[in-house]
Amino acid sequence: MMTRKTALSLLMGASFLMSGTATTVMAADGAALAKDKCESCHGENGNSEKKVPSIAGFSAPYFIQTMEDYTDGERTGEKFKTEGEDETDMNAIAKALSADDLKALGDYFAAQTFVPRIQEVDAALVKKGKRIFRKCKKCHTDEGANPEDDASILSGQFMPYLETQIKQFVSKDRKSHSRKMLKKLKKLDDEDISAVVNYLASPK
Repeated sequence: MMTRKTALSLLMGASFLMSGTATTVMAADGAALAKDKCESCHGENGNSEKKVPSIAGFSAPYFIQTMEDYTDGERTGEKFKTEGEDETDMNAIAKALSADDLKALGDYFAAQTFVPRIQEVDAALVKKGKRIFRKCKKCHTDEGANPEDDASILSGQFMPYLETQIKQFVSKDRKSHSRKMLKKLKKLDDEDISAVVNYLASPK
């Protein structure tokens, strides 16, 4: 006859196994979704080899917020086409993903290791950019490499992407969640922006 203690132990064990199985399935779903929906542009494990951002290591909350911004139209994605596929953009891709999909992808990419891109930079601009970026360090910590910041990882991203995004903020083509940041960006001319971009792209 099964004792109450034995029954309780079996129940707890079953609960633990079910919890572990659910976690494994979620991780597998994230990896499968990433391979199917993201890898052709953002690279294996989210480390891009193209002129798009690397998203490996992004915090899950930032990833989900970014995708929701694309879904809501608060952020406009550029049209792109990969070999063998139809032309699309991030707005269309985001709208096709469910809340569960976004959570799975967010958890998956947060668990990946971000690999900074190796790029040629201008030493003089890097020096100037470092001075300018001092005013940004309160929000963009660890020289822009902290994935837990509101903008996640900036350091080591592809330079043309960084420049495009800064200019989109200034022109309001991309919505800023920080009036303070927008006020600072408006003070930058094209050379200042280039300097900041070179600094963020430089090895730390």
